[in-house]
Amino acid sequence: MNLDRRNALAGLALGGALAGCSPSLARSAATPVAGKGTAGLWSDERERLRTYIKLRGATDGRLVMGWVSARYYAIIDDRMDPIFEVSAATFARYREVDAGFEVASFELAWFTDPATGNPLDDWVNPYTGETVTVPSGGLPPSRLLINRHLSFELPEPRPGLTVEHEVMPIDVRGDDVWLTERSRTAAAIPGQKPFRYSETNTLRADLAALSAPGATFAPADVSFTNVTSWRPWMKMGDRPGHLTAAGYGRQNATWDTMPEAWMRATRARRPEVIQDPAAILAPLWNT
Repeated sequence: MNLDRRNALAGLALGGALAGCSPSLARSAATPVAGKGTAGLWSDERERLRTYIKLRGATDGRLVMGWVSARYYAIIDDRMDPIFEVSAATFARYREVDAGFEVASFELAWFTDPATGNPLDDWVNPYTGETVTVPSGGLPPSRLLINRHLSFELPEPRPGLTVEHEVMPIDVRGDDVWLTERSRTAAAIPGQKPFRYSETNTLRADLAALSAPGATFAPADVSFTNVTSWRPWMKMGDRPGHLTAAGYGRQNATWDTMPEAWMRATRARRPEVIQDPAAILAPLWNT
């Protein structure tokens, strides 16, 4: 069972990350609340949903990209030690339906060497001395419904996964629009402790871009943090502790803003992702 980055919420972020698990959830709870200066953005249920989609993707069905670069730290006995980095990108398409928005997306993430930016194939675990194999991370192509209440629904129940998701109050200050969302996930693993993954993403966009007549998307800067159990591939066993990561990213990104470390690794190892990401989503998007 390969439990990797980002939650199984169809890669809406970034962030983040239980690829290859057998996630459960049929539905996640959301708590949208109106914030300050939100007229026209958060005024009713449909506009609230469309604002959220414009920050996370696009309302017109176009292919959208997002990325995040972050440093991972091991937390043991309250000590915070940097260990490796991650560079991840998501690709998604959104379409409006009666119930909300359907999403088709996938994510590709590389765990990288902080000094070189190169993807790690092997990693010497400083706590065990063991050399372990490092997989690529991410989420394979998957589908999701974001309903009118901003809660997420997977096409099929997946026993073993629980998810809590909150969309916090939108806040407008001058020309800055801020939105924070938080998710907490737990995946049951037979004979082991649950694998837990939680993340917080704060998005900032320009009010003018978001509220312009006819706007279908708005580029957004992302501040990203997570807390997660040891990655299974680290082979930490039952040692106490956990991981946390902090970084930044971009939603509705363009190719020229994608992280160089991600571009270099993907050109060498998964060139089809750069050549035609829409083709990877086509089997899901077209059915």
